[in-house]
Amino acid sequence: MKKNNFKGKWAVVTGASKGLGFAYAEQLLQQGINVIGVARNAMPFQALAQKYPDVEVEAINLDLSDPRNCQVLFDKVQKRDIAYLINNAGFGVWGFFDETDITKEMNMIDLNIKALHILTKLFVQKFKTQNYGRIFNIGSVLAGFVSGPVFSSYYASKAYVMSLGVAINTELKKAKSHVRVVTICPGQLKTDFWASSREDKKGTKGKVANVDVFARKSLKKAMKTNRDYLIIGFANKMAKWGALHLPRKWILNSIHRFQKSR
Repeated sequence: MKKNNFKGKWAVVTGASKGLGFAYAEQLLQQGINVIGVARNAMPFQALAQKYPDVEVEAINLDLSDPRNCQVLFDKVQKRDIAYLINNAGFGVWGFFDETDITKEMNMIDLNIKALHILTKLFVQKFKTQNYGRIFNIGSVLAGFVSGPVFSSYYASKAYVMSLGVAINTELKKAKSHVRVVTICPGQLKTDFWASSREDKKGTKGKVANVDVFARKSLKKAMKTNRDYLIIGFANKMAKWGALHLPRKWILNSIHRFQKSR
């Protein structure tokens, strides 16, 4: 089998009902890859079946913030010839740490960290056995590299995603496996992420990227790269450079001002 020629195989996409997950699912379908879309309410994803009748579309309703459902999902799909897993499901809790709702934060940690960790482990084991497959974990262009005052728990969750993915991908490369775990690091995208992260439902502030364009560019590169993580676009690459090279106090103060002003 030609390397990365996975047409006719399957992909699992979490958080597939809208936003970036929906966009990734559509990109995969356009390439002839069958897609299983997972969300608390996956019915909007099911609509893609009519748009792409030549490939298979399967919707699974599961709340992955309940870690037990990760095993349920894996058991449902493991007999499929799966080549891709996109761990996209996640959300944020914006606000000052002493004011944010602890129940929402724990639910966020269950989804952003625990579910991603469990699914990554289950599918790495499966993919290593079949000796092909790629996992794309959705990180963040800033949160993977620096702390985030006024958005602390979300930034911390994405730092976990970055650290875990880089370590696993290094292990796979050292083992000379064909399996890869690539952390994709978006900047701000035109989705309802910000409205869902805030109690007041305010939207994104500042420059945002088109989600379909980002999905197309990042997926194309992620399917081929051996890199541990991907950052798409000059502005995002400069933001990452600044996070790593500019004085830490200056970066933290800048993030604090920006997040506070949202």
